[in-house]
Amino acid sequence: MDVTALIDAVSRTKSQADELTRQEALNRLSDALTEFTASTQNQRFAAEYRPSGNYTRLLLNSPQDAYQVVLVFWGPGQGSPIHDHDNTIGVVSALTGATKEIKYIVTRHEGERVKLIEDSEFTIAPGRITPILPEDGKQLHLMVNEEAHWSATVHVYLNAIHRYRHYTPTPSGAFRTAETQLWFDEWDVGRQMPKCAHT
Repeated sequence: MDVTALIDAVSRTKSQADELTRQEALNRLSDALTEFTASTQNQRFAAEYRPSGNYTRLLLNSPQDAYQVVLVFWGPGQGSPIHDHDNTIGVVSALTGATKEIKYIVTRHEGERVKLIEDSEFTIAPGRITPILPEDGKQLHLMVNEEAHWSATVHVYLNAIHRYRHYTPTPSGAFRTAETQLWFDEWDVGRQMPKCAHT
């Protein structure tokens, strides 16, 4: 599956979302992303791409779309803080490398702070899908590339994310939440990717 077909599949799922159960929408996104990340041409594009920094976030579709397909490059040792996804559903997989994901559950709210516990750990690699769902345990995560080489992950969000929250640890053991704006180093990058890719 090439990038145009992936974006079309996400767009179709978005347009039919009101008629689908959440699980049906998630299954469609998972199937499309699995096929996309299994493509050797897409994997080669990611392996040969030269990111602008140690962490680079590229929007593959148009910023005007109501959904997002995002390609993220992680340098060795690079990771994200714990963050949420503004209650969208989505899926994440990888084109290259192995990126560790740790999911968290909110156990208590203390004003602007929350208590978190680790819920699960998963290795995101080509052909492996991790879901993003609104409920606790599926929404909050961090990601980190613990390998000595670059990794590249693909994130599909059925609803475009514009603002989301970081969770920063405090000396008390609670986490302070801070809203931040989602940014991209480049957008419409799908135009640069190979078309008619074959697995």
